[in-house]
Amino acid sequence: MSLQSKKMVSFFIGILIIYQCHLSAQVIFKVSITPESIGKEETATLRLMIDNAKQVEQITPPALGDFDVISGPNQESGMEINNGVTRQYIGITYLLRPKSIGKFSIAGSRAIADGKNLNGNSVTLNVTKNGSGKNSNNTAGGFGGLSSLFEPATQSTFNDYILKKGENSKQKINKNIFLKVITNKSTCFIGEPIVVTYKLYTRLKSESSVTKNPSFNGFSVIDLMAPGNTNYSIEQLNGREYNVYTLRKSQLYPLQAGAVELESAEVDNTIHFIKEEYFNNQRNEIDEFFGNLIPTAIPPEGMLDEKITLQSKPTTINVKPLPEADKPLSFKGAVGKFNFEAVLNKNDFTTDDAGKLIITITGEGNMSMITAPEINWPQGIEGYDPKTKDELEKLTVPISGKKTFEYAFTVPKQGTYLIPSIEFSYFNVAQGKYIKLNSTPLNLTINKGTEKKIFNSTSPKVQVENISLELSAIIWLTSISIGILFAIIVFIWFRKNKKKVTNEIKPIINSSVTPLLPEVNNTSTLLPFALSEEKMIQGNLIEFYNTLNNELRKFLADTLQIPVETISKKIIITVADQQGMAIYTRLQIEQLLDDIEWQLYTPMVSGNSMEEMYKRALAIATALTGPSS
Repeated sequence: MSLQSKKMVSFFIGILIIYQCHLSAQVIFKVSITPESIGKEETATLRLMIDNAKQVEQITPPALGDFDVISGPNQESGMEINNGVTRQYIGITYLLRPKSIGKFSIAGSRAIADGKNLNGNSVTLNVTKNGSGKNSNNTAGGFGGLSSLFEPATQSTFNDYILKKGENSKQKINKNIFLKVITNKSTCFIGEPIVVTYKLYTRLKSESSVTKNPSFNGFSVIDLMAPGNTNYSIEQLNGREYNVYTLRKSQLYPLQAGAVELESAEVDNTIHFIKEEYFNNQRNEIDEFFGNLIPTAIPPEGMLDEKITLQSKPTTINVKPLPEADKPLSFKGAVGKFNFEAVLNKNDFTTDDAGKLIITITGEGNMSMITAPEINWPQGIEGYDPKTKDELEKLTVPISGKKTFEYAFTVPKQGTYLIPSIEFSYFNVAQGKYIKLNSTPLNLTINKGTEKKIFNSTSPKVQVENISLELSAIIWLTSISIGILFAIIVFIWFRKNKKKVTNEIKPIINSSVTPLLPEVNNTSTLLPFALSEEKMIQGNLIEFYNTLNNELRKFLADTLQIPVETISKKIIITVADQQGMAIYTRLQIEQLLDDIEWQLYTPMVSGNSMEEMYKRALAIATALTGPSS
């Protein structure tokens, strides 16, 4: 590959990065379902996701009447960094099981984010008679792990399972076994938690299995019991004792105002009765049978089995809207009781460095739904999207713990700066009013740095602004389309001609062209992550992250002229700073090294991150080896 071709590849990769930055600013509402084809007894996951919104006010799911909702809505949120571009997302997910076979179109989802009405795209699920095998290991949340429920011998027994002459078995069933839904309140505000518990009360001998979960449409759901677990107790109700099984206990956070109905749960039961005359003659065998549920010498004529499906009564929760009077501009939906603090990691540094503003919110309430406060950066400071860290106790009601937002920022000019007071507000249900918390103003002193400009320090955000001033929308989109197509063609050609590229490396290195970075006497400059790419294609997670970690550090060692045997993240950042590397690029390197280490030392590594991290490594290599302007 010629140097000219290399420059063209680098140019179009840069264009793609800029284009991604442009798209990242848009609020996107996307609906997806996986897998797209399942068997009738299998489940699929429906996701309603909103990207890049500062405030999500409401998500209205589509009609799900063709499905049993096994679990959901469950809140999902997080942040991704791709080529230095931060993507924040929040949304809800459902685990669905179809009621019949066929092809189902799921449409009609809506959302309100940043004050805009958004309509979700439609998705299609194909349900076949036979299973697809793609999700046979799925376990449902809530009731889903409870395949059957047996009554152990140690539990309290009653004689209601004895069927006397003239007694009606169905009447005995109606009186002695039923489902009950218990809520700690029937009225609440948006964002105020409700605890709902589903219990099976019985005085009979039965085998039971849950066949339909309740739907929690309109709520963010956190289960307080592990899937498949049941808690047993003896309770009195209306003067009678029952064996009681807690099937599900959850805390629900309402997402919208109005009368919201919790749909019924269903449990299939096989009730075992024994006829009174047989009971009097065969008491010992009966005790053994009902103690262990092992039918041995019991003849069919001595038994009567009845099958019945129990349904809980629908329960309605009246959700009140939060008051509009005195609602602060800084309010973003936090409900509960919180403390708020904002600090700088350092108040004095140079123009070569990056600062960090750390906001910590502690307390209890709908903490998983709290979003990052807005920062009014003073002129001359460029702030970046925050990194979020949660330390939450989700089994407490309401959720308690700590949420941290870390904002990186840069200051290109020396001087003194004042970051004004930051406001965070929440609604206190107990007091029935909004509470505003303000941080103290933060003073910042910036000293003159070395001002070495070996690398291009223009951030993607600035690049997008400069290009948009020069190109009209039509020319911009056309250029991007051509760039993407050309980059794909070059990439395919590049992959098919690796051997030829390797043979051309020496002439390029030995040419009289002066490189932008220090000359590296090996082939890793042009193909720094070739082995990582192979591991990614093979899908080998552990080897991929190990290889990428080694190849990235080797590339940085060669580029920065650091001995490989002494290289570390701290040394890389220190040397990069000494050589005047762009602050933005240094932040990219530091973040990528941290993320790779996280994957290496976390017990469960993620295959979803392989391609994203590989692209980030390529973007860093392009930034360090690309043509100067």
